[in-house]
Amino acid sequence: MAENLVTSLDLTPAPTTRKIRRVVTGLDEHGQSVIAIDDVSPHVTCQANTDQFVVTQLWRTMETPAVNDGPAIDLPVDPLPVAPPANGSIFRTVEFPPDSVWRAPGAEGEEIARRQIHATPSIDYCIVLSGEIWAVLDAQETLLSAGDALVQRGTRHIWSNRSDEPCVIAFVLIDGNAVG
Repeated sequence: MAENLVTSLDLTPAPTTRKIRRVVTGLDEHGQSVIAIDDVSPHVTCQANTDQFVVTQLWRTMETPAVNDGPAIDLPVDPLPVAPPANGSIFRTVEFPPDSVWRAPGAEGEEIARRQIHATPSIDYCIVLSGEIWAVLDAQETLLSAGDALVQRGTRHIWSNRSDEPCVIAFVLIDGNAVG
């Protein structure tokens, strides 16, 4: 069901969106631990027809347990699907703009918001890094603020940023099942 999310491949993130530095460890030719990658993640896409709703892909594993020996292999250039691969995981951040930016009244904004409702076949660990956001479920909702964590267990949900500032959340998605 997560395939209904609206990715906007023709947009470039707004200059004001947060750039996420990622540091990835690995082993050198002598088996010593080293920094294998240290950069601002280039894997960035826009969502919901706005340059302010930004997803930054940081890492992906294709299996569990993860294989950590060998080279640190970066993500593919193409945008990743929302859900992690079978038996794998995804690490990403999402910068959610205020709802007023992307959920504008009228047919287009309401349709985009409706299409953002999803259930991912995974267990998701979410930590709010900055700002605040509402986790909206079928029958309840709750406000999350910087420092709060949510464990999303495959249920239907949408995010609603009712403030005037962006909200940044770090997500770790591990393969599982959707229940919504």
